[in-house]
Amino acid sequence: MKEKQKEKRRGSVLPAAGEPYIEVSGNREILIEGSKGVLEYTAEAVRVNTDPMLMTVGGRGLNLKCISDSALIINGFITGISFEV
Repeated sequence: MKEKQKEKRRGSVLPAAGEPYIEVSGNREILIEGSKGVLEYTAEAVRVNTDPMLMTVGGRGLNLKCISDSALIINGFITGISFEV
């Protein structure tokens, strides 16, 4: 029974077509799917174009753990996430 509840909950958070999918794991890691490119990358900030918005992940010791054509994983100590439309 609990498995069905988890599946139903996960299914309800899927983004609309063309919208980015963002998954945050505590304050240590963030997955961004639907990325159109990294605009800035420092140990304190990573700016990502997700078209229709720009997303900035702020923190300390930030690293691009994994990057592909349309997704990336940022890890480190995340202190904030902001969006610009």
